[in-house]
Amino acid sequence: MDLFIDTYGTKIGSSGERIVLSFPNIKEKKEYPARRISKIIILRPASLTTHAVQLALKYDVDIVYLGSFGKPVGRFFSSEPKGLATLRRAQLETSVSVEKSFDIAKEFVRGKCANQIEYLRYLGYIYKKDFSKELLQAQTIFDTIDRLPVSEKSKEQLLGIEGYIADRYFFGLKKLYKFPGRKPQGRDPFNSAFNYAYAILRNEVEKQCLYIGLDPYLGLYHVERYGKMALVYDLIEEFRVPVVDSVIFPLFVEKKLNKKNHFEQVGHGQYQLSAEGKAVVVKAVKKTRLSETTVWRGKNYTLEDIIKNQVQALARHFLDKEKHYQPFSIAKLLTKYE
Repeated sequence: MDLFIDTYGTKIGSSGERIVLSFPNIKEKKEYPARRISKIIILRPASLTTHAVQLALKYDVDIVYLGSFGKPVGRFFSSEPKGLATLRRAQLETSVSVEKSFDIAKEFVRGKCANQIEYLRYLGYIYKKDFSKELLQAQTIFDTIDRLPVSEKSKEQLLGIEGYIADRYFFGLKKLYKFPGRKPQGRDPFNSAFNYAYAILRNEVEKQCLYIGLDPYLGLYHVERYGKMALVYDLIEEFRVPVVDSVIFPLFVEKKLNKKNHFEQVGHGQYQLSAEGKAVVVKAVKKTRLSETTVWRGKNYTLEDIIKNQVQALARHFLDKEKHYQPFSIAKLLTKYE
């Protein structure tokens, strides 16, 4: 179990083989067998005794300090080759294996592209728009993913497939709303909003990687494309459409994001979100979509919990505790709106 410390001034001590929590102005103490604890997550200022740290390390309990925005800022973990060290080593072994890393890279791309195809199909149904050409082209190239051989060059082919399907996807979106195209460094209103929303998603994924103990810089697919947070960008792929595109794009189509109220001009043809615009994006992504419940693997979860579960699933896959990594599908989420 995870032990959350969210009361200001909590004292974390130990007695025998148990972690003991003492609270200010409360006589009653709470005790937990150390062997049953997986993590101690400290969210508010608290004191921690040396004996409690030693007991936690003895039972491989990870102690994590979270900052004001929920992002881990530090941790204690054992220097012995177990627990977190074992996970990091397994992650490294997977990343340097051409076969293992390529198998997972295919799942990241498959997840992203399948969600783009599914969402474009959904938009066609909702807005009565014909995307048959774009869908056929995207599906045809999507079906070639499984036929790619295992090799370093195949990653370049995978990049090509991802890029082609993304091109067909955004070409289809332009039939509903005119924008300059998807540009990660773009400063037009469309790209400014999307980039801000993707930053929120990136923070969620990064937080979970650090929380669970994965190295966010050690990627499997984006190794050659990004110099930082490669694993975070890997895991973001399957969530781009469910968490960002499917809530931000309708804001433009339905004219709920506009230049006058939600953007500030910072140069010729360049815009950034205003404080009001940021509030709209944050509400759509973090307060609405990430808190929304959908069915995944037979159970109801919020999207925020699903991100956490997917990062955990990848960690289990690294440790050979889960045979296959299954990317998240937007299909169940979209059926709620039909």
